[in-house]
Amino acid sequence: MSTTTYILGPDGHPITSQQESPATSLQIRGSTISANPTVADAYGAPLDPGLRGGWMYADPTGRPSLRPGRYGVNRDAERFKCRSMYFLNPLFQGAVRIVISLLIGDAFSYGEVADKTARLGLTEFWDANRLGTLITERWMKEFFLDGENATVWPTGADDPGQDAPARVAFLDLDTGVTVEGDTALGTVASDMVRTVSLAQGLGRRTWNRGEFVWTASDALWNDPRGMPPFAAAAEAAMAYVGLGNLRLNVHELQQRIIAVYTAMVNPEEEDGGLAKWRQKGAAFRNVPPKGAVVPLVVKPGHVDAKGNRYDGVTETLEFPKPASGAADAAEDMSVFLRLVGLCVGGIPEHWLGEGGNVNRATAGEMSTPAVMLARLRQATLRSYLDRCVQTELERRWPGRTYRLPVVKVSADGLSSTKSYRYVRASGLEFPWQLPVVDEESLDTRLRVALAAAARGWVSDQTAAQSLGFDVPAEAEFMAATGRAFGTPSRPATTGPTPPPGPPPSAGSPGAS
Repeated sequence: MSTTTYILGPDGHPITSQQESPATSLQIRGSTISANPTVADAYGAPLDPGLRGGWMYADPTGRPSLRPGRYGVNRDAERFKCRSMYFLNPLFQGAVRIVISLLIGDAFSYGEVADKTARLGLTEFWDANRLGTLITERWMKEFFLDGENATVWPTGADDPGQDAPARVAFLDLDTGVTVEGDTALGTVASDMVRTVSLAQGLGRRTWNRGEFVWTASDALWNDPRGMPPFAAAAEAAMAYVGLGNLRLNVHELQQRIIAVYTAMVNPEEEDGGLAKWRQKGAAFRNVPPKGAVVPLVVKPGHVDAKGNRYDGVTETLEFPKPASGAADAAEDMSVFLRLVGLCVGGIPEHWLGEGGNVNRATAGEMSTPAVMLARLRQATLRSYLDRCVQTELERRWPGRTYRLPVVKVSADGLSSTKSYRYVRASGLEFPWQLPVVDEESLDTRLRVALAAAARGWVSDQTAAQSLGFDVPAEAEFMAATGRAFGTPSRPATTGPTPPPGPPPSAGSPGAS
């Protein structure tokens, strides 16, 4: 017996592997950076990124690729990985933006400064550099991805002088920036750095102390250089996308292999029927993008491993349903998602779009690490901003002292007196206004404010401010309607509205 049955396509002709060309599989970017140029490609080998002050390479001979550093990592490679993943990996980019929005939000500003000259210097420096936008759009993002920031002031002919605010600049740490530190100057990176230099062609431009502000994350063991705080999150985000791509590949194979075609061979033919089977199988030799049938050969008289004997002359077409267990990577992907949240700042997985097993009872508790770490990072930002304004004040008015208010509270805690002392610019702290990061709900804060007001522990103004109200504005609005701040509105009357006119006199109809 011989047969040449084919599976016909929509045009009525047999489907062949030549009719459809393979298509590129859908892949999510961000699982690897191998397609991008490496740091070594940009600078050549041996690589000399200017890591000095206690930093050395484990392999001093030099190789054409990135080499591990003193502790098994290369600072430039980690920075390059974070920069690349921010643009390539959707999970990593989203996590970075969530953290920045948590820290900055849309309420970044500054409050009132007691000293008039310091207030003038801060205001003009803020306006000249658009400091609110600069911190939101660049500083936070670049600091998280690089782990370092070099803010430099104009020098020489570019210095605007004492009568005008300076416009600062950020150095790109991938352009040959080097720093020189000395522990005699301080024990933290911002204090111990003596000079910051930038390679420019064959020359080098240098900024000395008082002309720059240096900030570094994880600058440990007397090393003034930093490491990207989000480097570990980039690795987990890459693994997450890689696992997602594997799952896409499994689903793609499942949708392409839509049937299994069991063809038969005729042992009575000259070659045992193999030529006819190959002719049938040629139609399904490759798996085209839009689906295919996989041919299997059955020989009459064949006994399989389970003892089943195949004597019938039959051909079958089966549509299998592949097991989804191998493709179900939800649990594994959730692990990498949690790692990303942990490494960028303790944010829970439901902040990254995955609900998991979170409910209203556990969501609040899961945000505790994020709240605490957010406060720590806001402290880093405040320290950087303080040092920037201190540097600017010292540039414009060198050696000047500034009035700093000091409040002394009486022994019973019921009164206070204000006095002033004078400090140099380096002793000033500025009232930066950042979003309040806490775990208290509005309901909790309301109950605290009402309890404190009921016991006479807090004024109406302070209680209202704790709930986010603008007291002066509200007092003005109330005055326009004849009310005083702190006076509850008149309760609504119930029952029928009395007729207009004077109340009825005693003994008249309607008098009670």
